[in-house]
Amino acid sequence: MTEKRVLALLAMLIGLIAGLLILVNALDIGRSNLSLSQVLNAGIAALLGIAILVGSLLIYRGKYSSGGIINILLGIVALILSVSTTGSILAIVSGVIGLVATEAGHP
Repeated sequence: MTEKRVLALLAMLIGLIAGLLILVNALDIGRSNLSLSQVLNAGIAALLGIAILVGSLLIYRGKYSSGGIINILLGIVALILSVSTTGSILAIVSGVIGLVATEAGHP
């Protein structure tokens, strides 16, 4: 396995964990007194989690820079919206590793 593939696999696994953490956080809405803002926040968090999973899949499929940029941007958005702090930071780390995988193996 080349170092590009190892970094891509690592970035994909970290991004998978980040996306799942954000999705679990989105599904953790209270059962009593649901308001429209809670439902909208859960929907936005679910979309962010799914998009981070797609970015991680892009990294794994060979589009390292595209998936890396997607994960970094969505991680920053999730961090600003305070969806899931741990998931946001892991998404950013996944994106950075994806961008590093782009340059791996170049002299």
